[in-house]
Amino acid sequence: MINEILIIEDNPGSWEEAVRAAYKELHDRHFVKESFLQGCMEREKIYPTGLMTEVPVAIPHTDSIHVIVPAICVIRLKDPVLFRNMESPENEVPAQFVFCMALKSGDAQIDMLKAILNTAQDKKFLQEAKTESLETVRKKLMRRWEVKDYV
Repeated sequence: MINEILIIEDNPGSWEEAVRAAYKELHDRHFVKESFLQGCMEREKIYPTGLMTEVPVAIPHTDSIHVIVPAICVIRLKDPVLFRNMESPENEVPAQFVFCMALKSGDAQIDMLKAILNTAQDKKFLQEAKTESLETVRKKLMRRWEVKDYV
């Protein structure tokens, strides 16, 4: 499904800056093409990805043609960032985590969305993830999503 999970902490001022931070992390590691950023931005405007769970999240992503190596960049936000709500786009969600997916197929996107939604509905997991080390969060997600650690 995915080859790598990247975890960063950031304090962007907008959803665009959050997506840009995830893109930079993915692009610097050669997981995505330059076109990935624009693809995510355009898709987010048409199909918002904010999800109002107990700990709100956003799940930006774009088409597989922009992906080189399947990966996810998770951003733990120091302060919430407003994303438009996927269920009611006229409303906003104060996301505390961003799960930026870079996947190679539609089936992989559906499977990974299910895994992320399951994680987003686990309040205890996300509450702990707010204060744990980034490496601990990464390892827990690798186990949870059954990703082999290639590092």
